[in-house]
Amino acid sequence: MTDSPQSPRLRAHACLLVERLRYGLDPMVPMLLIAAVVGAVSSIAVEGFRQSMYLIMNLYSDHAEHLVTAARSLPGWQRAAIPPLAAALGGLMMWAGQRWIKRPRGPEYMEAVRVGNGQLPLAPNLVRTTSSLVAVSGGITIGREGTMIQFAALISSIIGRIGRADTAHQRLVVACGAAAGFAAAYHAPIAGTLFVAEIILGGLQLREIAAVLVAAVIGELTTQSLFATGPLYLAHAVPPVNFIDLLDASLLGLMAGLLGPLFLWLLDSTRRAWQARVNWLPLRMGLAGLLIGLLSLIRPEVWGNGYSMVQSMLVDHWTLSTLALVFVLRLVAVTAASAAGIPGGVLTPTLALGGAMGLMVSHLLLVPEASHSQALWTLVGMGSLLAATTHAPAMSAIMMFEVTRNYNVVMAAMPACVIASVVGSLLRHRSVYAEALGLREHAEALGSAPPAQETAEPAAPGP
Repeated sequence: MTDSPQSPRLRAHACLLVERLRYGLDPMVPMLLIAAVVGAVSSIAVEGFRQSMYLIMNLYSDHAEHLVTAARSLPGWQRAAIPPLAAALGGLMMWAGQRWIKRPRGPEYMEAVRVGNGQLPLAPNLVRTTSSLVAVSGGITIGREGTMIQFAALISSIIGRIGRADTAHQRLVVACGAAAGFAAAYHAPIAGTLFVAEIILGGLQLREIAAVLVAAVIGELTTQSLFATGPLYLAHAVPPVNFIDLLDASLLGLMAGLLGPLFLWLLDSTRRAWQARVNWLPLRMGLAGLLIGLLSLIRPEVWGNGYSMVQSMLVDHWTLSTLALVFVLRLVAVTAASAAGIPGGVLTPTLALGGAMGLMVSHLLLVPEASHSQALWTLVGMGSLLAATTHAPAMSAIMMFEVTRNYNVVMAAMPACVIASVVGSLLRHRSVYAEALGLREHAEALGSAPPAQETAEPAAPGP
């Protein structure tokens, strides 16, 4: 059978079309497909971490999904003993893993995207993830979401290496994984995108942000479809915001802008002092866990990353004295956990402290004519303190809307977050993420950085 006279012409046209697609197609188009895959896989990784945590909590409590409830149900001796045991065991795992691997644990995902090549080493990160899993499952006052996002970024880095992505696209793949992990952890895809844009990429890179947004949305859709639906927090409806409310929101933003740099200074100075005095990581982590366990005998709200506390502040009545006590106890506990080098993040603990700050201010200083919405001032306080420590006002304000799905919050949170971010950055130029981004080392190379701070094993400053 012979070809028709038109067959060679058709084949030539087909070859020409393939060549045009090959050389004329924007490389960001296939990147969007990769971002969708990364988003789905990252959300599954985040949920896997969460379910593993619940399995460990089931060993000592019937309330596996809420650490504060679990702490409240335990006898006093167990409440005091579980955090130091979990922290010490996590420290032993990290110490043994470092001796066994005998290699640097590599950059944080932020540094890998911002100034690195997007490569995250597998073994050190798995050791760190497992150590964090054990510690947070025992009630340690540190954010598990930071480890979740690091784990999602690690999986994304592996996907990029399998696909033999070049350096630029490898970085973008890891950024997509971080955004998807953020979205899956907080049910906040827009905030996850802004988290990458404002903090990791250092600005809105329009070409890259499309892939990051796709990954974040697919990550959240996967989480909502397979694991959990609805917003992260349930809150009473927030009434429409008026101009008097904006005055109170500005006051909250100013207070957060003053408190944020003090909080970061406390974390840094305590970490330097503690790690200089106690060199052995398991002992250092165990002592921090012991302090957290003892503090939880006063109030069980000391346990965990602060999720249960925030949920309670949004719907339950809190007296001023109780708020002040829990605020101080959690501030001490978060500082101890971070200073000891317990792997995790401080984003969610910062939200809990900010919510308590906002609610305390609403008890004391609100203009009488303002709308006294407990949920509103809790959320504005959360976003303001977050903006003061991250220097990312857009991400902080939008996140307060997404975690409750209440749009009225944005009207008060946005000006408060802007004020907090401006004041916080004026008082302290380095955000909570400066070290994770690798900016210190690169600034030092240019001769413009302050003297290096020696730390044995700093806690992950991620979310």
